[in-house]
Amino acid sequence: MMNISRMRFYAVLLLALARAWAPSATAREAKPGREEGEFRILVAGKEIGTEKYVIVSSPESASSSSSLDFRNPAEIRQKIHFETRLDMGAHYLPRAYELRSDVDGKKGSIIGEFRPNEAFFEYGSAVPPKKSGLLVGSQYTLLDTNIFHHFIFLVRLFDFDSKEKTQKFQVVIPQETDSGILRISELGKEILVVGGRKVGTHQLRADTGSLQIQLWVDDKHVLHRIVVQDRDIEVIRRP
Repeated sequence: MMNISRMRFYAVLLLALARAWAPSATAREAKPGREEGEFRILVAGKEIGTEKYVIVSSPESASSSSSLDFRNPAEIRQKIHFETRLDMGAHYLPRAYELRSDVDGKKGSIIGEFRPNEAFFEYGSAVPPKKSGLLVGSQYTLLDTNIFHHFIFLVRLFDFDSKEKTQKFQVVIPQETDSGILRISELGKEILVVGGRKVGTHQLRADTGSLQIQLWVDDKHVLHRIVVQDRDIEVIRRP
């Protein structure tokens, strides 16, 4: 398995991620219903793109779709477009995944299939298509490179009532063909100003072992902000 410290984001969005978790019996179920939103993506304080997403969930299953457009900060003329579809069972366990990409007209794809303790991916950008597999635990979720709404599944799984100060989650990263451990801790509470109104949030820290990612989520498990200070990346939910 690749060392977490060697993971890298596509282009210069270096958001290293992580492996293996086991949800407690008291972990909160997915909130039934529909969540629709948009994230603004900023690097060094400048907006480089947006991600629009829709999540439909129930206690037994969930699905998400997203459309992400941004410009490569290292080559501002390069336009990147991602579209994703993710189907999940209970506890956000992946059942099927599809990513379509377009980088300045060059198209690619990732198709994911999931079986007990195994994850398989076919990469359509290669000729012939490349196929890779990973061994995984019985419980994990998917957190793909640059797909920021995937963090929502982790903050929904995080149990604010648990006595465990740090909770571990196994994640699979299709664009990296890798998996790892993400350790999430609650740092405290903070008031954010969202659309001109004050919102009480929990500040979480997701630790990959090489990077620390800050997450701000309200009492309803709505994710409002993501910050990777070492990479000067900020992702803000649009009101």
